Amino acid sequence: MISTALISGCAEKQEASDTLPSPSASSTSEALPEIGPADFPVPDEARTKDAAGAEAFLRYYVEILNRQQDIPAGQPIRDLGPECQECLRIALDLDEAAAAQRRYEGGELSVVGDFGTTLEDETVNLSFVARVETGALVEPSGAPVPGTEAAAVERLPSAALLTWSSETDCWQVKAMNIG
Repeated sequence: MISTALISGCAEKQEASDTLPSPSASSTSEALPEIGPADFPVPDEARTKDAAGAEAFLRYYVEILNRQQDIPAGQPIRDLGPECQECLRIALDLDEAAAAQRRYEGGELSVVGDFGTTLEDETVNLSFVARVETGALVEPSGAPVPGTEAAAVERLPSAALLTWSSETDCWQVKAMNIG
């Protein structure tokens, strides 16, 4: 019987192993599917279905917004907020800048202080204060595109609504309002 073999196996003297199993051998959980750009994926701490994970995801999202201004390319923004109208507008602006060979200088966004977080089932509302640095959209020549220069703004009351995607085991931006 199987139970007899297991019990009798405990009675036999076993020598201690001099090595530890490799991390992959001892890991019982599956790796999360990669989300985000290959060279800048959503970190694991931002992929937990709790308030801390949602807050980490929004911090990552702000980082990727800033990153994509330097490239510029909108697809990662679309991927992380496929139903978010503001996200889709930002993604389109990035794509249009790339098509016109324009680039963004400055304008980085940051979260100031702590989040106000309300988690309910598969959604989370995050309120926060954002800061935006001085910036502009510039032509290939380096000249600012008229009407795009903006001064720094220290305190913009902001909010985001995130929804959990069980398909990707990741949060997604459903709605966002900066300022």
